Amino acid sequence: MAVPIRQIAEVAIVVTDLGRSVRFYHEVLGLPVWERAERSATVRLANGFLGLWLPGAWEIPPSPGGRPKGDAPTAPIRLEGGGRQHIVFYIDLKDADAALANLQRHGVRYYGPRVKAGGEAHIDFEDPDGHMLEYWARASFEPLPDRPSPAGQG
Repeated sequence: MAVPIRQIAEVAIVVTDLGRSVRFYHEVLGLPVWERAERSATVRLANGFLGLWLPGAWEIPPSPGGRPKGDAPTAPIRLEGGGRQHIVFYIDLKDADAALANLQRHGVRYYGPRVKAGGEAHIDFEDPDGHMLEYWARASFEPLPDRPSPAGQG
């Protein structure tokens, strides 16, 4: 049986200019800087964290974990980047106009807003490295209803 996951603790993305990214996430999005190192930084994101890592700065050393006895250890694993990520942030619907105005004030490239049935608004935008971010503005933050698993997946 799978262990229940309570929440996301951290999402990490690879960035090309750490100082520029820290300024963006702190000054534009208002996320507090939790920790700063030479090649990485962590900002507080609601009840979790967003890790900002220069290429190769995050590494898991070689490990025998999960290998049959006698097999060679696994090679180190590094986050190197090279692809766009997509991260969605919930915001209150009443704050959607202010969120869009803040992006405009900072010259951030954005798309939308898209307004869906029921009034939810989606504002997609890019961070300095082109990672796709999104404000999902909702009037309520009640837990989403459970959905049945797709056929054949549990």
